[in-house]
Parts: sequence; C-alpha cells; structure tokens
Amino acid sequence: MLKIGLAGSIGSGKTTVLNLFKNYGFFTVNLDEEAKKIIKKNSREYKKIVDFFGKNILNKDNEIDRKILAGIIFSDSFKKKVLEDIIYPSLTANIDLMLAARGEYAAVIEGAVIIESGYYLKMDKTVLVSCDFSKRIQRAYKKFDLEDFIKRDKNQLSLKRKIKKSNFIINNNYGFKFLIPQINLFLHILNELYGINFSVSS
Repeated sequence: MLKIGLAGSIGSGKTTVLNLFKNYGFFTVNLDEEAKKIIKKNSREYKKIVDFFGKNILNKDNEIDRKILAGIIFSDSFKKKVLEDIIYPSLTANIDLMLAARGEYAAVIEGAVIIESGYYLKMDKTVLVSCDFSKRIQRAYKKFDLEDFIKRDKNQLSLKRKIKKSNFIINNNYGFKFLIPQINLFLHILNELYGINFSVSS
C-alpha cells in the first residue's frame, strides 16, 4: 500500500483536503480521531495519562477533557513530550495494523504533527497543505480561541521548515475550487512515479 502523509499547520484545511482524497477513492485516516480512541476511559493509555497529569484533567464522566489537557501540554514542552511518549507508540502500531488489513492501493494519513513527530519518515510521500496565517486564524476561530490557536501554532514547525520536509505542496489560500486542480496534479505525479492509474477529476 502506498502511504501518503497529509500535514499542515492548524487551520490550514487539512481535513477538507483529506475528504477530497476520500472522494477519489483513497482510504483515509485522521490521526486525531484515532488518538481519541486510544485515550478512551480505562484504556492503558488513559490510566498512564491520568497517573501523570492528575484527575483534574477529567470531566464529570471521568473521561479525559482534551481541551484541558491541551492547555497543559501546549504550555509545557516536557509534559507535551510525556503525553506523546504515552500515545504515539500505540497510535502508530494501530495505524500500521489498520493499513495492513486494508485492500486499497493507497492511503492518506492526516495529522497536525506528522512532520514534527517524525511519522512522515514512514510515509512514501508527504503532502503539505499551506495557508496564510491570517486565513488560518479565520478558519480556526470556531474551534479555538486566539490564545489557544497561538499556543498550538507555536508548538508546530514553521511553514518554511515543513516545506523542506514535504514532497508536494497544496496551496489552500484561495478556496475549495482551487484544491481540485492541485490534487489532480499530484495524482498525475503519482501515476508517473508508481504506474498506478489514480483517477482524476476533469
């Protein structure tokens, strides 16, 4: 299976691009959604996280409040590393098993920190969704307040450094209709590289 990593800074529009790849017939994986499953109540990772961070990170149902946890780790790089060391081994192992069980010819795996975590090194190609800072703020305001946005953004590599580690850039500054031609171009490139007939949209 051809593995394509889909990266991008907060608010860049990664999920929109991921859904487009899904429409093209790719098997798609959202690492954030998979991470949620790993830390569900009473899992091994849940217990490790609560042991380290304390019960103040739990909501009234004794589930991990991801917003509270995010507020902690994005203000403390050591605690962020501890959380990553708890989650990432199980997360990557689960993804490997998931991909091995699938019959599709290619998969697109989307995650905010695919590059930062080094997971992109396990991908055959890495696609980066880029977007101007001002537009990213506009797109993310419904999900994050400004302070939260800035904290999360500071914990990610700069766009310049991400570009150096990526194989293909999708510019998402100009809206949905400009994404299709760029994805088509990427599929044409994959066709040339791997001899697989990836379908494209006219």
